[in-house]
Amino acid sequence: MIRLRSLILPLLLAAIVLLLPAAACAAAPVRASSPWTADDLRLLDPAGDAATPATDLLAVYVRTTGQELQIRVDLLNLSFDSEYKLGVFIFERDKVSPPLGVFIEPGKVPRVFDHATSQWSTIQARVVRDPWLDTITISFNRNLLADRILVSVGTFLPSEAPADLQPFLTYQPDTVQNSTGLLGLDDPPPSTRAPALIAFTDSFPAATPAQALRRWDGAHTGPTGERHGLRHVLGAARANSIPIVLLDLKTPSSLAALDFLGVTGDLRQMTKDGLLLLPDAAYGEPAEVSLDLSRRAADGFGLPRSPFVYAASGDLIPGARFQFVSLPDASRLSRSGGTRLIPLPAVTADPQAAADGPSLAVRRALMDAALSSDPADLVTLGGSLPNSTWGQADIAAATFEWLAAHPWVHVLDADDLKSFPIGADDLPTISPAPASADIFLPGLQAAPDNAITDSAWQAYFMLTAPTSDENLRALRLNYLGQVGTLTAASLWADDPFSQYDCSADTDHDLQPECILANDSYFAVIETNGARLTHLFYGEHQLVGPTAQFAVGLSDPSTWNVSLGDAADPGQVMGAFFDETQTYQPYSVSWPAPGTLALTSADGGRVKTFRLTEAGLEAAYQADGPVSTRIPLAVDPQLFFAGPVEYLAALSPGSWTWGPGNGTRVRVRTDAALAALAAEGFTVSIPLLGLPENPDLDYPAGHYYPFPLSVAVIRSGGSFRVQIGIP
Repeated sequence: MIRLRSLILPLLLAAIVLLLPAAACAAAPVRASSPWTADDLRLLDPAGDAATPATDLLAVYVRTTGQELQIRVDLLNLSFDSEYKLGVFIFERDKVSPPLGVFIEPGKVPRVFDHATSQWSTIQARVVRDPWLDTITISFNRNLLADRILVSVGTFLPSEAPADLQPFLTYQPDTVQNSTGLLGLDDPPPSTRAPALIAFTDSFPAATPAQALRRWDGAHTGPTGERHGLRHVLGAARANSIPIVLLDLKTPSSLAALDFLGVTGDLRQMTKDGLLLLPDAAYGEPAEVSLDLSRRAADGFGLPRSPFVYAASGDLIPGARFQFVSLPDASRLSRSGGTRLIPLPAVTADPQAAADGPSLAVRRALMDAALSSDPADLVTLGGSLPNSTWGQADIAAATFEWLAAHPWVHVLDADDLKSFPIGADDLPTISPAPASADIFLPGLQAAPDNAITDSAWQAYFMLTAPTSDENLRALRLNYLGQVGTLTAASLWADDPFSQYDCSADTDHDLQPECILANDSYFAVIETNGARLTHLFYGEHQLVGPTAQFAVGLSDPSTWNVSLGDAADPGQVMGAFFDETQTYQPYSVSWPAPGTLALTSADGGRVKTFRLTEAGLEAAYQADGPVSTRIPLAVDPQLFFAGPVEYLAALSPGSWTWGPGNGTRVRVRTDAALAALAAEGFTVSIPLLGLPENPDLDYPAGHYYPFPLSVAVIRSGGSFRVQIGIP
């Protein structure tokens, strides 16, 4: 055996090159009908020990399938214009005899050389070169080979290769880039594989149909400006049976937006198949409240609760069994008390995924982990999905296919994560997060358990969500006061009372709001702009500002955080939100008991509000044309809690809107005096079956926050509007 091995290295030096035609439109090769598995592996080789990626050997596989002996070689990188030489040699076991060698060379038909005769052999080899997967597969007719064979592989640079076959026999070993020992069909496979975790944050931040479509399958988006979205990640993961983790998908807003797109069934199936791990998400603070809302939303949309949790704040969740969290070492799991801590991917400026598969840095890291003597070593991949190339259509397909095609890579699923070795030192025992100093939080925590409180929490978490954008954080603070208004409405709904005055400051903006309340309706009116910001019928919200559901959708260059409600010019801050004189101050008067009159400073516009048995009635008296908007937010908590169908009916002077199986609101005006137009977010439904099209003129409702509709009333002067239950 010593003599036989002494003959191997000189023979390995005759490896030859595979060079693919440099054609961008080349078709993918015909691949093996039977996938390669970890049982077919015979060798793993360190990455980075060759002069070029194309001569850097990573893995060798040997197997028989049908009547063929197949040998596969994985290279670090194999492109259409790579220069490399590869030699594969077949020895007869237990015999000191020269081998058969197949020489693969750029632009030439591979031929088999018999070193026993120094002639070309009649045995033929079929070679498949696959630059998409960076592999070369060589197949022989098994019946033409000896019964017991051994295989050896070598690579070297073309410039160092022999010019013909005879010098090959005396070629010097120091020119070899990579070489293997003798590999047998019956040899055991390597005992280790490369453990990897693929996890994404910012999985699906979508507050409008436009955002939902963009985050799902957006045009000219993502870090490279190409088609990008969650759809491509999920599709590639499912097609290649690669498990992934979407850390913060299980939030009410994300699940509701995905349900609107009609794809929650796919999520359920991938979860059932073990390809999608959705941790319960503490997407805001207090964590226990947002975690409860996450779990309730999962129940509502038919997704299972998870023993895994993720906290957007980064704080540890008391009592959690498994938590994803940022750790000092992203390559090792840790522990804190009884909680197994799973690392988030480290933030990196270099793309992990590319059009030809994982980046070279990722491939090297994977091989390092595969060969590590420490079983706790882990490669964490992913990161912020909108900011990563993983979501790009062609890149997702290529990268997931590459991972699936390399069985020495093992992407961990939920079961693996529960038992994967702990590699880092234990972290300190969990301490409770410090209480927030927010002035609205104590009242919200003490609010009654009803639908309006759920909506208040939804708004609170949206407005206090962690963000690295300081401008967005400052912008959101302008709208946090509405949480106080919602809390006040929740208290009224729990124990209705009558009130008609302008003494309340529910939003703590140091400006009084006018409250009109009876046993059935609760209305809040701001004096600047004479706007009806909120209207409730019992526990049912009917009117609400767009800022209750999304802030910062407009051009950031137009933000002015010193302007209060006007800080974000993209908002519709309540009903009777006029196109002109939008936030101008109005003076208050009470012309009759329960009737509120608001008069503009110049006296040219008067808005009168009163509650009736049918709802709220508003009357305009104006010197000139008026255009005003009415945002209808009917029972928004239903939209975020589970599948719900919103229905709309538009007729001259009337707009009806709301859940088909629940309370609906109707806006009416005199068609002879005012023109009424309206549409809701549901106007986008016919457009959802197509990818985002930047050349399409989408309707206004496509950009409304879920689950709103907006009625627009235009008049030449005076008119009346009624808002109430049909």
